[in-house]
Amino acid sequence: MKHTFFFLFFILFTNEYLCQTGFPKQFQTILNITGLYSWQTSTHGVQQLLYDYTNLRVRFDIQGWRSQQNETYMIKYKPEGAEAGSVSRKTDPMGDIGPFPISWFYGQEKPFEIQPWFPLPSNLINKGEEWIPEIQKNAIRYDSPELCDLVKSGYGIVPCLSYFEAQDTPVKSIRARAASGFYDSDEYVSTVYLSFTKGIPSETEYLFNLPNQWPSYCGNANTGFTVEPMHGFVVTPDGQDHFALKLQTPPVRSLGDQIEVEFRVQPSWYYNGTRCAEFNSIVFNQDNWHEPQQVDMSFDDYGCCTYAITATGGGYEWQYAVSTFVVYACDGQAGYGCRGKQPCGA
Repeated sequence: MKHTFFFLFFILFTNEYLCQTGFPKQFQTILNITGLYSWQTSTHGVQQLLYDYTNLRVRFDIQGWRSQQNETYMIKYKPEGAEAGSVSRKTDPMGDIGPFPISWFYGQEKPFEIQPWFPLPSNLINKGEEWIPEIQKNAIRYDSPELCDLVKSGYGIVPCLSYFEAQDTPVKSIRARAASGFYDSDEYVSTVYLSFTKGIPSETEYLFNLPNQWPSYCGNANTGFTVEPMHGFVVTPDGQDHFALKLQTPPVRSLGDQIEVEFRVQPSWYYNGTRCAEFNSIVFNQDNWHEPQQVDMSFDDYGCCTYAITATGGGYEWQYAVSTFVVYACDGQAGYGCRGKQPCGA
């Protein structure tokens, strides 16, 4: 009797904790990522992913953020003709790191490293079958024992991780995180694997081939600006403030020799000004791109404004990270500080 009880307990334990297969080292999938808020996911809509951990290469095709344009992200270690340990990247940069998991970036030993795709914790609990409407089939649901209380969004208490699998194939995952402060927001990100093929089919192998000639903007993928000094700036009706601006990379000739810089206001609930300052014209070219130019800010109207540094020409329309700065337009001492009440959030 005791042996029978132990055998039944072992079966129950195995069914509850050890049944999920997880993600293989090589697969091709079409997936759809959605979240509570669009800014919480780096990509949106239906995408195609080719993942090859065995050969350290990944390709992501996503719907572009510009109208009627798709984007391809590809990482391939040690491409033909490259030095050992090198990484080839073919990207159309977005405002962040794009579709790759942030855990792949900025490691202690390597700045970028492909890692296993969505490794599952060992303590997921088998919750039985559940209908998945996106793929029109049932799947086994596994939940983490850890719970997240999504108070701000009204979702309530949910598993911090849910993973769904049908016939040893991943079909869906849900990651949740509760807001941790007044300015934070709940996260509830769902990834549905609309189709899933284990391995890399021979007919898709060519998609990993690097082009003989890169699109011209790829040589300028590290576009960006250097601002000195970087702090909040103060302009008054009687005085200006200034900073020095320099490009991080030269312009791409085929996309225009000149780079025209603009400063675009981005109002928020706190920095809610819309026209704090006026700026002088800033233009870089092939000869002076590495030389700092002085940006002069003159008073336009009272308030606090956040400005984003944007540019056109030379491949600078695309940037990984957009540089911003704050201007306080008030009565006081230009370049130093405001007198009386801060002009923000009023």
